[in-house]
Amino acid sequence: MRSFSLLFVFIALVVLAMFLIYVIRGPVDPFIAVALFISFLACAIPALYLLKPFEGKEALERRRRERREKINRRRENRGENRDDSEADGSEANDSEDSKS
Repeated sequence: MRSFSLLFVFIALVVLAMFLIYVIRGPVDPFIAVALFISFLACAIPALYLLKPFEGKEALERRRRERREKINRRRENRGENRDDSEADGSEANDSEDSKS
């Protein structure tokens, strides 16, 4: 998700550069200038919302802690699933041996 947000930032900066070059270089058509500036805002606002650069340190630490806990839970679940599948496989082999 972060790379997607950074892509939005990059696009917003390119559109802002186009707007500034257009305004500085010469005669300006107001419609084109407004369209470029609105395009810049349309990319910058979602990027800032997704990146959350103005968030406090406490909220940032909380999100990091929650992400770590989520990763740890996934790892624990994977470990349990592997143990279960190994146990199921060994039981299946034992039952097949008893049939023959």
